[in-house]
Amino acid sequence: MSDEYKKVSCDFYDQLEAYATLKKEINITYFEGLSVVSDNMIIKTLETKNKEEFLIANSGLRLRLDQIIAVTEI
Repeated sequence: MSDEYKKVSCDFYDQLEAYATLKKEINITYFEGLSVVSDNMIIKTLETKNKEEFLIANSGLRLRLDQIIAVTEI
């Protein structure tokens, strides 16, 4: 996985924002280094820092949006 941030689509960002607003538990599959991880979480907030967008989960996990492979409602 490249370290250079690749902007995600507005539709995908809006979907994540809706999950955060509704405090829905979701399953997210994402890259963690060279590994693929799947985890259930609730999105606390989304933030932008240094032109990169991040998901902050209630657990404290901070995940760059372009590392996300799939999002599924539980």
